Amino acid sequence: MAESILVIEDEPEFAALVELWMHRTGYRVVIARTGPDGLRRFYDERPDLVILDVAIPGLDGWQLLERFREFSRVPILMVTAHGSEAEKVRGLKLGADDYITKPVSFPELTARVEAALRRAATSPPERSRRLRHRDLVVDLDDHQAHLHGVEVRLTPTEFRLLTYLIEHAGQLVTHRQVLGAVWGAGYDRDVHLLRMTVRNLRLRLDAAAPGEPYIATEYGLGYRLTGPTEERPAPVNGSAPPSP
Repeated sequence: MAESILVIEDEPEFAALVELWMHRTGYRVVIARTGPDGLRRFYDERPDLVILDVAIPGLDGWQLLERFREFSRVPILMVTAHGSEAEKVRGLKLGADDYITKPVSFPELTARVEAALRRAATSPPERSRRLRHRDLVVDLDDHQAHLHGVEVRLTPTEFRLLTYLIEHAGQLVTHRQVLGAVWGAGYDRDVHLLRMTVRNLRLRLDAAAPGEPYIATEYGLGYRLTGPTEERPAPVNGSAPPSP
């Protein structure tokens, strides 16, 4: 299978040109227009290399670079109009493998992509990055979740949701924050979609560990992962709580 490149770029014409040149060289290309969409596609596609702009909506390139470097050493090339020396130093310190200023020579960009992939191929193997909360383990490298040592079969969206919650364990995350990070721009008001996905995720976790709640609902606000002795919030005045 051809090596894959994730291009996170909000300028359609530039993204199309990058895709054209990369296709000519034999790479498979995935395009993301926003920061949250880029994060989602990074989880789903597990690309061999990322071409990343700085000025993108949702999450900017600096935020994405930091998130990617929390769990991956995949080569990242910053390709941006922000070309000051201070910004180049910032990008390299945050973990970018290269920093290229627009306007770009596409033959040069292709050569730099090839060089970054060659360096990655000769690097020591990357360790599997795992996130743990109580007896729940998410393996970002293998894209698997285990509870009490048993694999929990999740859809890609459920996996992204669980990963986001574990990354923010102990914190209340609002509906809007979760929708933006997991689904991307344009979904920030689709609370019903979020509730249904949380419900399905809870069912899968409960099937693996009955009676052990892991996701608490802060009604009207959002969600958080429960601690080792926490339970779901009790109904108010004896009434049944709203749906998750």
